[in-house]
This record gives sequence, C-alpha cells and structure tokens, in this order.
Amino acid sequence: MSAVVRVGTAETDDGATISWRADGQGPVTLLCSNGIGVSTFFWRGLTQHFAATHTIVTWDYRGHGQSPVPQHPEELTVALCARDLWCVADAAGVARAVLLGHSMGTQVCLEAYRLHPGRVLAFIPVLGAAGRAFGNFPAALEPLLRVATEVGMGNAALAERVLRTVLRLPGVWEAVKALRIVHPDLCPREEFEPYFAHLLQLDLRGYFALARDLLSHDASDLLPEVRVPTLVVAGERDLFVPVERSRELAARIPGAELLVLREGSHAAMVEQPELFALSVERFLQERGLGGYRAALLVDP
Repeated sequence: MSAVVRVGTAETDDGATISWRADGQGPVTLLCSNGIGVSTFFWRGLTQHFAATHTIVTWDYRGHGQSPVPQHPEELTVALCARDLWCVADAAGVARAVLLGHSMGTQVCLEAYRLHPGRVLAFIPVLGAAGRAFGNFPAALEPLLRVATEVGMGNAALAERVLRTVLRLPGVWEAVKALRIVHPDLCPREEFEPYFAHLLQLDLRGYFALARDLLSHDASDLLPEVRVPTLVVAGERDLFVPVERSRELAARIPGAELLVLREGSHAAMVEQPELFALSVERFLQERGLGGYRAALLVDP
C-alpha cells in the first residue's frame, strides 16, 4: 500500500510562501532541510525508506524548488530559513521532529534548535558544519569570495545566463565526476539530473544572499548546548565539508555519534542511499524513535 502524501504551503509572518511535502503518517516526523541552491530531491531515497513507518517532511527555501521567489530575495539568511522551518512544521501539524540537514541545512537546523529546543527530538547533520561553510578554503581566498558574492548579488541576471549556458554544455557531467565533486562510480547520473534541472530555473538572488551569509554565519556556540541524540554523517571524500570538520562537530556535541560514509562525496546520501537510510534507521531505533513503536514518546 502506498504511503499517504500531503502537500501544502506555509505562510510566514512577513508574507512569504513556503512549499512543503509530507510522506507517510508515522508518529515520529523527520523534518529535512536542504543545502544551498538545492531542492528536495536528495532526500528521495530516505523518504522511500521511511515513509512506511515515519512521517517525512521535505520543504524548499524561499525561491527554491516549489517555493516562489519572495519579494526581497536578497534578505535571505540562514536564521530566516530556520524560522521558516518552524512555519513549515506548524503548517504540517508537526509538534516535535527529528531535524536532518544536508550541508547548509545543518546550520539551518542548529538555528532552529536555538529557537525551539523543546521541539527537537534528535539531530542528524549530514555532510555539514556548524558555521563558516567556506572555511575549508584558504583564508586568503575569503576576500575574493566576498567580492564574488557581492558581484553576483548585483548581477544575478547575468550570472543566471552564464550558469544556464555552462550547464547546457556537453561534458558537464563528466567534468563534475572528473573534479570529484561526486564519486565517479557511485553517483548515478539520473539521481543528479534533478539538481541540474533545478539550477536551470533557480533565481540566483536568493542563492547569493545565502552564500554571503554563509561567509560569516556560525552556530558553533550552540554545540555544547545541544541536548538531543545526534548522529553526524560525514563523507570520507567530501571536498566541501572535509571529514575533519564533521569529526569536530561530533566532538563538540555531547554524546554525538559519528558516521563516516566510505568514499562518500558531498552527494553521499544519493551515492549510498541504502547505507545512509539503514544507518539513520538504526540510530533512531536505538533511541526509541523507530516509527510506530515510538508513538508514546512523541505525544505532545
């Protein structure tokens, strides 16, 4: 029997509209937040695995995926995304949830925890860091990144035309594999195609606004205060968030567990979907969050 699917929108206090989808109707909700410039497709494998036992809520940041471009996309920040997360939870009827965040979504989840720690059942940061997401690059490049971000903000329409031209060039997928952005053997092209399609229609004003915020945003101060079960997921060959940063994240959260996906890139959740999902399932079961068996735990 197919899992129940609900789709809807959440209206924020400042008038933005956020699109969300809930798969399944289990008593434990997994609320998934995306990386920068990404929509919900990277959660597809996890959704298919858990929809029979849990409720899986995926959603799009303002101006991403199914969420319309807001009136002021240049004001988009990590903290604003965190507030939108709880708007989505309210609209979907979710009182408490396990928060999962891919890449920048890790920082969104941390800020969401800062806002409402009592609504968080567990925390699963996936291929992400607590802050300064571009801190993996040499410090000398930071001024250049800031300039590039500001130039992009001021010339978003031109940047969109350039990006769309590049993405349509032959050999783009081969270049992505050659640069080890994804694992050349483990990442199926059909799982990555939705990302290219999303970039082809993405309004880059919001993207550059988030990139600018990521240059300085840091929720590291919150890590010692996290008091929920935590599973940190790292990729052994992640170029964007090296495994050392995930080890640091796990070390600073009391009682956190670290999972390193061997050979995993920044797209490890689609390269190794079964291992990722089974590892999350084991973690949840060991902490009494295994779907229908955990109904009494999550009653408001």
